[in-house]
Amino acid sequence: MVTLNYFAIATCTLLNMILGMLWYSPILFGTLWVKLMGFDYKKMKNDPNIQKRAQKGYIISSICHLLMTIMMAHFTEYTHASGSWFDGLKIGFCCWLGFTVTTMLPNQVFSKDNFSWLLTAINLGYPMVGLSMAGTILAAWH
Repeated sequence: MVTLNYFAIATCTLLNMILGMLWYSPILFGTLWVKLMGFDYKKMKNDPNIQKRAQKGYIISSICHLLMTIMMAHFTEYTHASGSWFDGLKIGFCCWLGFTVTTMLPNQVFSKDNFSWLLTAINLGYPMVGLSMAGTILAAWH
């Protein structure tokens, strides 16, 4: 029987949301990301349609991060990484490499006429840090 630490799952979900907020903010990569995406900060702030889409995006992101963290909790349990933060880190990184990179990279390449490795690195870096962090916490707190 799989025993999940729901406090660790909730913590990882919340931390992943905070990481995303920082990652795509001017504090880290937001200014560069907006430029590479061809967006305009002023338009994004003042357009009610963009604001409405952003609200949906945050809700969907929260649900996806929760599901991702639950799956990471199962992976750490199945691989017996419990108690070893380093094993959890490796599992998170391997999940990122095996599942995220292999699905997001082709989408990035095909999504824009002016493909950018820098934009791709920003978009792939966030889940790498998030999954590695979640694996680390889930294994250490189990």
